[in-house]
Amino acid sequence: GFFLLSISVFLGGINMTRFLGIMGWVSLAAWGAKVDPTSIVEKGELLLRGQTTQIVMTMKINHEAYQRVLKLRSWTQGKDKSLVSILSPAKEVGIASLRLGNQMWNFFPKTDQNVRVPTSVMLQSWMGSDFTNDDLMKLSSLSTDYTHRWIGLETLGKDKVNLIECYPKLNAPVVWGKIRYWARTLDNLPVKEEYYDEKGKLVRTLLLSRFKKMDDRVIPTVMKIKSVDAPKDETVVTYEKVVFDRKIEAHWFEKENLRISSQKSLNLSEGWSMKDLL
Repeated sequence: GFFLLSISVFLGGINMTRFLGIMGWVSLAAWGAKVDPTSIVEKGELLLRGQTTQIVMTMKINHEAYQRVLKLRSWTQGKDKSLVSILSPAKEVGIASLRLGNQMWNFFPKTDQNVRVPTSVMLQSWMGSDFTNDDLMKLSSLSTDYTHRWIGLETLGKDKVNLIECYPKLNAPVVWGKIRYWARTLDNLPVKEEYYDEKGKLVRTLLLSRFKKMDDRVIPTVMKIKSVDAPKDETVVTYEKVVFDRKIEAHWFEKENLRISSQKSLNLSEGWSMKDLL
């Protein structure tokens, strides 16, 4: 206390409250100099993506005009391969979306056809939800397609978090002008994301919650997305089963086998090892 008071007097009589405030900003700046925002984003993304993922999930779409519940199954490998198949309801069962690199196809059982999805519609809704084609297929990577700037430390609920702003790299295949990203200091996992258009307008918010152990790691198992233009609407995805870093047979990501993969996905014992089923 005497040391701080002596400095305060030396600085010409700055009152203690103001001085401590200045020291707080200095401490925050010093902390910021040690924070690597890109590393935080990379670590969080690796935990969520893994080398591979296999997921069974429920998607609840709550809109004023309609409500729907979809059960889905998905596979991912690295940042370039994704497959999502609809398990229910009956009228959409077997519809599947496949992404290879920057290309995406939808398979429709009723017509028995693969339909190419143009990149111009990647921001459009997937199956009437608040998630886009880009979201579901993970076409863009927050760690590799954006630059990152640490803004500061905050508290969200019970979590201490780093707030990071993400800006698209030149010529990156992304659709957002800016993303604000809140990641827990505990494990670098995201708890909230805000998406802005190229004019700087907030478009939607993603909230991640119910952190619990799935397979070999703790992850958020509930994701709620809300649109600014329709504040009463929301889509909530809940993970029921997740396994990471298992070998996935190549045929799950082959466009020529999309119909077969769609049919096989309906049998929940397909694509898992016996160890995973236990």
